[in-house]
Amino acid sequence: MYQQDRALRSYVDNNQGRVMHGQGTDVLTVPTFRENTNFSDYNSTITPRAGRLNTIYSELYQMISRANLVLSLAEQTDITFESEDARSYIIAQAKFFRAKAHGQAAQLFGRVAIVDEPTTTVRFDYEQAERAEIYQFAIDDLESILNDLPEITSEPGRVVRGAAQHYLSEFYLGVGIENNDNLAYDQAIKYASDVIDGGVYSLMTSRFGSRAAEPGKNVYWDLFRLNNQNYADGNTESIWTHQFDYEAYKAGDNGARLRYPYYFSPVWRAIDGVIGELEDVGGRGVAFLRPTELTETIIWEPSISDGDMRGEESNIRRTVLYNDPSAANFGQVVPQNVLDEANLGLADGAYFPIYEKLTTDQFEGLDDGERREDIWRDRYVIRLPETILLRAEAHLRKGDTQLAADDINLIRQRANCNVLATAAMVDLDFILDERARELFVEESRWNTLLRMGGNIASDRIRRYARYDYQVNSLTFDFNTFPIPQTVIDRNKDVIWEQNPGWKADNYQYILNS
Repeated sequence: MYQQDRALRSYVDNNQGRVMHGQGTDVLTVPTFRENTNFSDYNSTITPRAGRLNTIYSELYQMISRANLVLSLAEQTDITFESEDARSYIIAQAKFFRAKAHGQAAQLFGRVAIVDEPTTTVRFDYEQAERAEIYQFAIDDLESILNDLPEITSEPGRVVRGAAQHYLSEFYLGVGIENNDNLAYDQAIKYASDVIDGGVYSLMTSRFGSRAAEPGKNVYWDLFRLNNQNYADGNTESIWTHQFDYEAYKAGDNGARLRYPYYFSPVWRAIDGVIGELEDVGGRGVAFLRPTELTETIIWEPSISDGDMRGEESNIRRTVLYNDPSAANFGQVVPQNVLDEANLGLADGAYFPIYEKLTTDQFEGLDDGERREDIWRDRYVIRLPETILLRAEAHLRKGDTQLAADDINLIRQRANCNVLATAAMVDLDFILDERARELFVEESRWNTLLRMGGNIASDRIRRYARYDYQVNSLTFDFNTFPIPQTVIDRNKDVIWEQNPGWKADNYQYILNS
């Protein structure tokens, strides 16, 4: 289950993995020369018959199936455990992943099935549950295991209590949104506060870790350096991570590499005088994904982000030097007009800032023939700022805008931002922008936008769309993906309703979009 969760959420070398990182939302898009891999066309790539949506749905329910199998085996009397505590922890982990998969299926696909036992025969009669009902099922699972999860672990990557409390906050928030329920918002606040104020976790506010002595950097930069991601490394805002390890990769675990430099870095080698595979340009990028205007420029405007370390050059590198020693302009800054000409020559959008959280200047494996396109550092699944922003959202939805601003300012103060939030400034768009500053590529952006309900997802996608076809094809509002048509068709004994706005017959049939 751990490896499957890592594969679904942290891989980017498949179409569905890029969707789970936020491709096609308000924060992440593709350059023009990658348009054949877009997830932005509502006439082709985002439809009830889209292959990548079917894969995401299937992966979530495979995780549920595996969790149910573990839970069933744990109840068998002929299976022994080292201790009752060991058995309880195995059950707790299985319930955690079952809850997480159900909750995220509800966030993405809305009214789907609750599956709470192993399937031993082919079934065509799954019942469609309401979104809030699915959230509640996940909540019940998580609340039942809190005492069986450790507060901290000596084995990085293992599930801890804070991870369950985080998802409890998120799923209670979902119930509140679906039912307009202030009591659910209270529970979301309660579980987030258990994490934020419980004494285990705290924001990192000082330089730390493996490269803390390097000048010109800051604590946000430190968060993404090698060996700094786990609570056991001294990182007190790390709640849960996916593990990536070079030795495991060499031993045959191809999924133990994080392919961010390859997929998220610009194609610098297309510019004369730039060796586009070196550390100083973020490694060998092929620009499968790029920031939208929102995440590249808008959220960093001085009027809202003056002094914010997250947008400083040390974290978002906007200038690159000619690095070919044989070039006449070696060591000089590549000027904007050269970038503009290169964009016209290769494709619009191929050049954009280097996000240091997505790369490194210390690549491993070069002596073994590895290229500068992968990194072997652990990846955050949950970091404390996201929990804080969940609590801020719950406060806002209750009408407590000052409390929401106070939470947001915990994060902005750590970032040394000179512009602090006021009660009058805070709305859902403000929170989403703050999530983009702090959690770009870390959060599951589609889950965030869709669970928020209303027209939030479609409004923001239209507002920050890079391409006309994205706006022109989005002729309706939505707050769920379509349920894969194959799921509806297979469940022949119980008729399922497709989510509002999505009609399979109106769209092109895509097998491997």
